[in-house]
Amino acid sequence: MNDYQRQRVYAWEDAVIKPRCPNMVVFANGQQYVDGVWLANGWTRPPKVFPHRSKKVIASAHHGVVNLPDKVAAWVILHELAHALTDDQHGPNFVGIYLTLLERVERLSKLMLMYSLEQAKIDYALGAQPLRWVVHRS
Repeated sequence: MNDYQRQRVYAWEDAVIKPRCPNMVVFANGQQYVDGVWLANGWTRPPKVFPHRSKKVIASAHHGVVNLPDKVAAWVILHELAHALTDDQHGPNFVGIYLTLLERVERLSKLMLMYSLEQAKIDYALGAQPLRWVVHRS
């Protein structure tokens, strides 16, 4: 599947999200942060956090694992959690979940986010739901 809006999402984050979300998380607190976001949404089995040493990307997520550097912006962790919750790379479901996390955790205005996404020509699905097998509810 073509990741058709990847670069637009990255540019949008740099212009809109980064200036509004200054909070940083050190690696030692990364698992606690991930667990808190995950469990606050009523999901079980949060991803495990491991060190990330790549020079190509800041962080990554796959198959129940989130890789984080020594210190990272909280919004980057939310980006990676949105990847852990969806399977469409930077597609509409990913952006919809990410938008919801930014609203709930960083307290950003959903209307502002939607407006800025439309200005950036980024597709998003407001009703996007996490993959069922990822967030098995008790």
